Amino acid sequence: MKIVTITGNEDRHQFFRKFINKQQKINVVLSVVENLKNSQTSKILKNKKNLRYRHFLERRKEEKLFFKRYLMDLKDVKNKIIINKGALNDDKKLIDKIIRSKPDIIFSYGCSLIKNQLIKKYKRKFINLHLGLSPYYRGSGTNYWPLVNKEPHFLGATFMFIDEGVDTGETIFQFRPKINSNDNIHTIGNRIIFEAANYFPKIIRNLRKHKKKKTFYNSKVRKYYKNKDFSEISVKKLKQNFKKSMLLNYLKNKTKIDKTFKINDLLIKYF
Repeated sequence: MKIVTITGNEDRHQFFRKFINKQQKINVVLSVVENLKNSQTSKILKNKKNLRYRHFLERRKEEKLFFKRYLMDLKDVKNKIIINKGALNDDKKLIDKIIRSKPDIIFSYGCSLIKNQLIKKYKRKFINLHLGLSPYYRGSGTNYWPLVNKEPHFLGATFMFIDEGVDTGETIFQFRPKINSNDNIHTIGNRIIFEAANYFPKIIRNLRKHKKKKTFYNSKVRKYYKNKDFSEISVKKLKQNFKKSMLLNYLKNKTKIDKTFKINDLLIKYF
């Protein structure tokens, strides 16, 4: 199977594309990588006086520790193209190159919002990994805001077919992560990415079996966040929530809470 990947370039993104590249019967014919210049993380890390700086610095440290061994052992993609953030939408030559590579699947994770002809041309063949449980949480920071809002039951990841909207595509598969009472936001985040990577080849192999199914999401929760919403106040609230044993309280009632807020985990029967 021929795959084109479109990712960011933090440690978590490097791990994911290298993991895909390792899989048998998967041929990564092209890997488009957005550099870190002008990313939200790079901008915030310039100001060392705020809580957001410390939050992102801690995330980078946790990622380096968690993914270090995998990044050393896994080989990177040979056909890699580095681009500026968001450049894919206006780069006709690169779009043509992707099309000429004749991929069976295009996969995106951690890149800018894609707005070009690839969406229509590869309908139901363009898969996005959304870190969060859509439609409950859409936009940016979708495994950050559930913890700010004391809603750890909305942590997880969603594989979806990409469309013109923001995290509005048809859901293929979702999962909630394993959570420990002593976790922090970064350990949970790394575990979600690792679990998602291990689900990926199974999802690809069984994609032909996927049929659109109606999932009755609880309509009481539908939240959408943008980068500009990420504030000092939210980081402070996040830290306070962890001090108040938020995760322990959730784990005590996890089964009941999770049943109240359903997700589309039906594809797992094919695994």
